[in-house]
Amino acid sequence: MFRFEKKYILNNLQVEQLKHRLSPIMKLDPILSGKSYYSIRSLYFDDYNDTCLKQVINGISERYKYRIRFYNGNTEYIVLEKKYKINNMTHKTSCQISKEQVLDILSGNIIISKDNDKLLNEFYLMIKTRGFRPVVIIDYDRIPYVYDAGCVRVTFDYNLSCSYDFDKLFDNDILRIPLMEEGSTILEVKYNDFIPDYIRFSLQLNELYRTSFSKYGNGRLAIKNYIGGCL
Repeated sequence: MFRFEKKYILNNLQVEQLKHRLSPIMKLDPILSGKSYYSIRSLYFDDYNDTCLKQVINGISERYKYRIRFYNGNTEYIVLEKKYKINNMTHKTSCQISKEQVLDILSGNIIISKDNDKLLNEFYLMIKTRGFRPVVIIDYDRIPYVYDAGCVRVTFDYNLSCSYDFDKLFDNDILRIPLMEEGSTILEVKYNDFIPDYIRFSLQLNELYRTSFSKYGNGRLAIKNYIGGCL
């Protein structure tokens, strides 16, 4: 199922205003397990022609990306995802993979097998035929609110950074290049067919404007600027 996805850039005051409004009507995602936020690390891939990056830069409405993602540094649960985007709607397919499989991908030691998940074999084929390789690591912290009706999910993403330190994918002391000015937060609003009016009204603030901010695209460009060379 494709879901609507809308993004906004907030300052600290707007974040606190929205959290104050949402707290009475939405609940924090139980995945937090009593914590105030969780951390996400994603490793993105692109082909030798940088097709995924060019599609983002050129605003191509239909596109997809492959990424490997894990949470709070926990390598016991790692997922390979393929994220589709059509206009303002997104869809993800995913499968769980092991840390050893990730290390094999990074070293190029991959084998297409009937025992693999269908998505993993598809990704392996893209590596072999189109030269997909690691291009950027994206790190950030997230505060998620959820609401059952409409499967509404409102998240605040902050402390965004990127890296090309692929050998340290599972380390804490990885190189981090900031992606946004200090105090900036990405608000993401995701839902299926509808969003209840009282949530939609709660999200309305003066000077709150939608953005097409891409963590992946901005991470690629930030690395280019950082190293002063080609991607």
